[in-house]
Amino acid sequence: MKKNFLILAILAVSSGAFANESIKLEDTVVTTGESFGASVRDTAKDVTVVTSQEIEDKKALNVSEALKGVPGVTIKNMDGAAPNIDLRGSGATAGTNTLILLDGIPMSGMATFDVNQIPIGEVDRIEVIQGGGAVMYGDGAIGGVINIITKAPENRKNYGSLGAELGSWKTMRTNINYGTKIGKLLVDTSYSGYKSLEYRDRNEEFKDKKDKRDSIWLRGKYDLKDGSIEARYSHNESKDYYTGSLTYNEYKNNPKQAGSYGGHYRYINDIFNLSYSKKLTSNLDFLIYGGYYEQENDYYSRYNNKVKEYFIKPQFKYTYAKNSYLILGGDYREGKDNKTKWYSETKRDAYAGYLINKTTIGDFQFTQGFRYEKVKLKKREDNYSLDKDYSNNNSYELGVNYLYSDTGNLYFNFSTANRVPTISELGAWYGDIETQENKTYEIGLRDMFSNTSVGVSAFIVDSKNEIYYDKIFDPVAYGYNRNFDGKVRRKGVQLSLTHYFEKLTLRENLSYIQPKVRGGMYSGKEFAGVPRWQANLGATYNFTDRFLANIDMYYMGKAYAQDDFDNYFGKQDDYVTFDANISYTFETGVEVYAGVRNIFDKEYYNAVITSKKTGKEMYYPGDGRSFYTGFKYKF
Repeated sequence: MKKNFLILAILAVSSGAFANESIKLEDTVVTTGESFGASVRDTAKDVTVVTSQEIEDKKALNVSEALKGVPGVTIKNMDGAAPNIDLRGSGATAGTNTLILLDGIPMSGMATFDVNQIPIGEVDRIEVIQGGGAVMYGDGAIGGVINIITKAPENRKNYGSLGAELGSWKTMRTNINYGTKIGKLLVDTSYSGYKSLEYRDRNEEFKDKKDKRDSIWLRGKYDLKDGSIEARYSHNESKDYYTGSLTYNEYKNNPKQAGSYGGHYRYINDIFNLSYSKKLTSNLDFLIYGGYYEQENDYYSRYNNKVKEYFIKPQFKYTYAKNSYLILGGDYREGKDNKTKWYSETKRDAYAGYLINKTTIGDFQFTQGFRYEKVKLKKREDNYSLDKDYSNNNSYELGVNYLYSDTGNLYFNFSTANRVPTISELGAWYGDIETQENKTYEIGLRDMFSNTSVGVSAFIVDSKNEIYYDKIFDPVAYGYNRNFDGKVRRKGVQLSLTHYFEKLTLRENLSYIQPKVRGGMYSGKEFAGVPRWQANLGATYNFTDRFLANIDMYYMGKAYAQDDFDNYFGKQDDYVTFDANISYTFETGVEVYAGVRNIFDKEYYNAVITSKKTGKEMYYPGDGRSFYTGFKYKF
């Protein structure tokens, strides 16, 4: 009943919008798919761009909140762990099936990367390509690519901002930014801080201990004739206290209470990015960028390891006709997890070359892409070693895009993507090691009808040798990673509608995913941890140019627990939450704002895992109602 109500609500809101005066939306330029840039309309893939204005309007606290409501995107937060960002139903392994980029540099692969370490105030936009990006970025882009693009220095002499926020659970956020211009050199620096007790109680050992995050960012850009050099550096330190799961009775009695165990994670990240772009001739462009990423992890002051990774990506773009071009490039990744008292030494290297061709004939655009990639894994332990090459880790892409009007396009895309097990997955592996392969078939449409922006897509994703975590192979129910012995098919539809009125903007987003196992021991079962239905209804109203109010409703459908592949425990409950906020900006540049998340204090759980040994489920509660208020000053 709840699901039907949501669908009817979306259709009812949308039906009244088409008769209003037409407005034209500017094309949003994206860089995720081709690096040199292309408009959404010229891309034969499902592309979503979350802009800085959208982030600001709904006062997202972090990157994972900014992605809430994007069709096909599921966000799961298990206390103490990085958010699991799932594109089109990967389930519990979404963290390794979704490739996270920071300004085009891969951050996921060697180690888990917490996107919420990136202060939301540093984010210019977030680009999401679902089921695509493997030709450009390769291994790890099974589910798709999320490119978090940070703000570039502005071409101004003196500018900056200052902000502070207070919220429930003794939460405090601070941010300070300053930028300047020295000749052709643009420089920008900022600091962001965060402290909070968070929603759930601490274990006695960590009572009243606050989670902390501190981040320093430095950016520079030097303009050249027909090009530029850009450099970015960030240093992030975070300490996150966590507590364990609850039984169902404990969860219903008091979801805030501490679990049976507790501890903390401490992360230190240093990230360096450097890029150089140059227009060599009128029809030949060159771009090279790369980076170095170092992460030190400290788990409960007992287990410590350090991950290092280098990345470089040169590429040329040759334009041979109007809206027709050829991109030739390659990339190299070299990662190492240092040997410590508790961790073995591991290495992961990958190199690739790729070719992308786009030909425009009249109103049709044809895209073909091929990537050759080789991944090499090495692991050394006292009584075990692994030295394995994956030399056929290739990807393909075919796309047709029909620009049937000045605003609309209809597209078809076929792509393949591969993923080899990560170093951490190999640490607990069962059986032979195979490469996971996904084939994605997608059709979609984007257009502007009157005052309404429309995006709809339908897809089929076939997975072979899918990598997943299964408890059934361990007598104590801790489980192993392994390849699926059967195929998995995911079918789905995604719909996005945005209506623009004079002062009001309405949003409706809906996604449906049906994930089925089609062979092996789980044949006929539904893939675990994937809700079939998700929806978002939102509204932003500008009372004046300075006074704004926003409200969003999020619906999460029923799903089996994240590791319940035999569907033994039945589906978990669906739920609805509401968020709202208001803001006012004075003529002086000072903005004051306030808001509430989970307005009705809905009890729900971010994650559920099972224990076949005890026959019970373990719950990780989601956040209850919280309030916040703050200010920002820009000059």
